[in-house]
Parts: sequence; C-alpha cells; structure tokens
Amino acid sequence: MLSWLAVAVLVTVVTVAVVVKLLARRRAPDPGWFIDSTRAAGALTVIGTMFAVLLAFTIFYALQNYQRARDGASMEAISVTELHNVADVLEGHSGTVLHGDLICYSRAVVAQEWPAMEHDESAPAVQHWVDTTVTHFEATNPTNAKQEAAYSQWFDQQAQRRDGRRARATEAAPSVPPPLWIVLGIGATAILSYMCVQADRRESAVIQAVPIAFVSALITSALLVVAFLDHPYDDWAGSIKPDQMRVTLHLIDDGHPAPCDTRGDPTQ
Repeated sequence: MLSWLAVAVLVTVVTVAVVVKLLARRRAPDPGWFIDSTRAAGALTVIGTMFAVLLAFTIFYALQNYQRARDGASMEAISVTELHNVADVLEGHSGTVLHGDLICYSRAVVAQEWPAMEHDESAPAVQHWVDTTVTHFEATNPTNAKQEAAYSQWFDQQAQRRDGRRARATEAAPSVPPPLWIVLGIGATAILSYMCVQADRRESAVIQAVPIAFVSALITSALLVVAFLDHPYDDWAGSIKPDQMRVTLHLIDDGHPAPCDTRGDPTQ
C-alpha cells in the first residue's frame, strides 16, 4: 500500500537529515560557520515563513479538490437511488429495462471505473450504460399524471448523476501543478540545508539532531498530505472508495434482472 511507502519515505528523509546534520557538526569549526548567529536565524525564519505560507495554501487547495471528489461520488450514488425510485413509477416495480440499466451502471462504477480512476482513466462500460439508459428512457411513454411527474423528475436526477460523475472523474487527475511541487521541493530543501549548515559542534549530538528530526518529519509529512489529497483514489489509507455506490447497489439490486455480469459488462 502507498501508506507503507509514505512511512518509508518519512523515515528515510528524517534519517538522512539527521545523519547529514551530525556529519556537518563534526566538520564545523568551533564557533560554527556563521559569525552572526542572530542574522543566520533571521534568514531561516524568513525562508520558513515563506515555505509555511505556500504549503498551507497548497494543502487548502488540494483539500478543496479532495472534498469535491467525495461530494461528487456521494451525489452520484444518491441520484442513482432516486432514478431507481423514479423507474418504479415509470415502469412499475416489476419493470426490467431502466432498473436493469441502473444496476449495471452501479456495478460498472464500483468494479471498473473506480480502479480506472487511479490511472486518471474512465471505464467504457459505464459510458455504455449511460447511453443505454438514455435510449431506453426515450422509449418511455408516460400514461398518467403520476408518470408525467416522474418523467420530469428523471431529468433532474439524471443531471445530478451526470454532475456527480463529472466531479469525481475530474478530481482523478492531479490538481497541484508541477511548478508548485518544484517550488515546494526547493523550499523544503532550503530549510533542511540551512539547518544543516547551522551545525555547532559545541552542542551535543542529541541537541543538534532533535530539531532537524522534528522539522524534517513535519515538512515531509505535510508534503505527503498534499500528495494524498492530490490523488484521492489511489491506494492510500483514507482514500475515497466507492462506499456510497456500494450502498446504492445494495438498495437497488433487489432482484430485478440485469443485462450484465457482476462487473457491469453487458451480457446481451
């Protein structure tokens, strides 16, 4: 899992930072490399503040995209449930055409499109059931006032489903641009390098190691959080799963025959 990889990256970065700092301490002159330690600390404060502001902005931006992906998945699942209820009115509970299309759509989303989104792709089977549902709905002919009301409601729920799918699919692609990652990398490297240059052999190895260990752990953890939020469907602990659509599938897959297999591939 990516979570274990993230832990390995965190441990590696902290270890390397501490080792480099201690090696720099061994080679540092007795008063240190900086004549004016106050001015050196002030420069580090400026660099750290600029990096912190940029990092906070990036996390907030990525968090918004992550939340849009979660909201889109939830909206899509709810709208499919409502479409199933509308189909009960249009076809009757014993109807098979629209009910079967919605079941197959849900199966394809769970089994095919969710794994595909890890690679910023979509599933052709899902689009097939979208088109099939539209075709079958166009053949529906409401015969009374209740069915006419349901017919109108179908368009609203279909729009919700479309918007929900579009929202979750859009966020499958990384949203943090590469130049921003480069700037974050430069900032993190500058802070850790500056701390290593501030090595002072007059202090004990523990006192020199603890600050850079904490700072490197915090910086690396924050960058890993950005990576997690920027890839909401990857194999992270806490990533977005098709749980809402599974609940919907459990509700609507109530015995109606479906023209597809368990993965949503057409069988007819």
